[in-house]
Amino acid sequence: MADNDFFDLESFDFGEFDSLDTGVNVQRQPVQTPNVSDIVTSLKKRAMIVIFIIDISGSMKGARIGAVNDAIRNVLPELKKREKGNTSAEIKVAVMEFSTNARWRTIVPQPVSTFQYTDITDVYGGTNYGRAFEKLNEKLSADQFMSSTAGAYTPLIVFMTDGKPSDMGLYRENLDELKRNKWFKYSTRVGIAIEDGALSEDCRRVLTEFTDNEKNVYEAKNTAVLARQIRLVTLTGVDSVTHQGSIQNSNPQPSAAYTHNSSLGRTPARQFPVPANEPAPTAAETASPTLPIGEIDWDNDFNF
Repeated sequence: MADNDFFDLESFDFGEFDSLDTGVNVQRQPVQTPNVSDIVTSLKKRAMIVIFIIDISGSMKGARIGAVNDAIRNVLPELKKREKGNTSAEIKVAVMEFSTNARWRTIVPQPVSTFQYTDITDVYGGTNYGRAFEKLNEKLSADQFMSSTAGAYTPLIVFMTDGKPSDMGLYRENLDELKRNKWFKYSTRVGIAIEDGALSEDCRRVLTEFTDNEKNVYEAKNTAVLARQIRLVTLTGVDSVTHQGSIQNSNPQPSAAYTHNSSLGRTPARQFPVPANEPAPTAAETASPTLPIGEIDWDNDFNF
């Protein structure tokens, strides 16, 4: 074989491949073309984790927590449909509740295909945002929720509360620590201020700090609007992340930390860890992407 030849065509074993489009391989054995559906089902899907963080303080009692329960329970079948229609994403769900303290209702993210939501009935205590931020930071790591996320989509995080922080002077330390978490930096974050929270400047301000994007802070002035918002931001967020990746900003060119899948026609979400030689991300890059919802009249535009 000449030095400039890649291989000797006559001696190379093509095995199962039909090199000349004759319907047989080089051993004159018939070649069976694989079924496209068989190929698709054999591909490993990438995890897309939806995290609901729910205020269960005493003021959430009654219609407020009822609307949250109904909205999450009713959105799950729609997420299952999204997953069935998406050949690359495996949607998983994680739920945290917080009041004076915070705890995960899901030890690990649950596949939406089998997840059964249990209504929250016990509401009590204060509204300690810092504890929620701390618990979230613990789980957004490679040895916790993101342990099987080679090539995973970055998370969608929906934080809902009806009041300002009870730990007003303390939450910031936990939030600052959370913002150093790379998975959090590149997540899509939404804050929903419920009734009294919608009227509280402090509540809206802290939710803006959490999302880094005031357009992703929604005001649920009544429980009917709350249910609509939870549904819409969840479905829109999942569609946005799985179809476009999770970093959308004024500079659309992907950095070295992105890969492009031409067969899917999109740039997948960022993968971690970030290479050491990569420039530090800009504020625009790390801000939570704006969900493409636009201006909505929550009282009149939707009847779900």
